[in-house]
Amino acid sequence: MQAHDQMYIDGAWRPAVGRDTIAVVNPADEQVIAHVPAGTAEDVDAAVRAARAAFPAWAATPPAERAARLLSLIHISDGA
Repeated sequence: MQAHDQMYIDGAWRPAVGRDTIAVVNPADEQVIAHVPAGTAEDVDAAVRAARAAFPAWAATPPAERAARLLSLIHISDGA
């Protein structure tokens, strides 16, 4: 089982403010496969600030480039 103690916010991994975790359950067999940080209000505020700061540049990026970037995330997550 994996345990993750950081959150990806504003382009970097950082420790979560709180110590609570959430179990990640495999829907196929209902086994716990990992634990991830349970974000606090402070974590959410930091993520929202980062998203608001990034939005103007993202909105100015041509749609085809945005699509290519999003598709690359799919390929990263499925190991392709």
